[in-house]
Amino acid sequence: MKKAQTPGQIFIYIIAIVVVGMIIAYGYSAIKSFGQKGEQVEYITLKTGLESSIKSISSDYGSIKRPDINVPGKYGMVCFVDNDNYDPTSALCEKRAGDEGKFFNPIACSGWENGRDNVYLIPDGTDSFDVGDIVISNEGNHFICLDVVNNRINLQLKGLGDKVEISQYE
Repeated sequence: MKKAQTPGQIFIYIIAIVVVGMIIAYGYSAIKSFGQKGEQVEYITLKTGLESSIKSISSDYGSIKRPDINVPGKYGMVCFVDNDNYDPTSALCEKRAGDEGKFFNPIACSGWENGRDNVYLIPDGTDSFDVGDIVISNEGNHFICLDVVNNRINLQLKGLGDKVEISQYE
């Protein structure tokens, strides 16, 4: 009887290994899916938060608002551009020696040139959206890039009646 039990035990071990492997594979795919859905939720929350903040203050002339905007961790900077004032010589569109190409992003520049979107999430610039009519107040530049610190940006909005002026506060 002992010799007959050995092949049966091997079969049970093989089945146990296969079942455990399937459980691990399913668990990995489920955790990966949860992570991707979490990133999508963060992106949608950022987009709707910016849109609602800008929409709520645009008609309130002279009002200033500093909304709490959470930015997903994979982004290092949020750039806003004034679609009415495309500038091909800006630091967003060409590398400059002084800033070591910190703002340079050809994808965001191309979108700005086409007037498609006015918010670009950097490092890659492929995630972008339109938040409405905005004006940039940034030392004569028609774009502003805000560094993400602790998943937040220092964004200041000022209502202009029909548009919103965007700037950074300290």
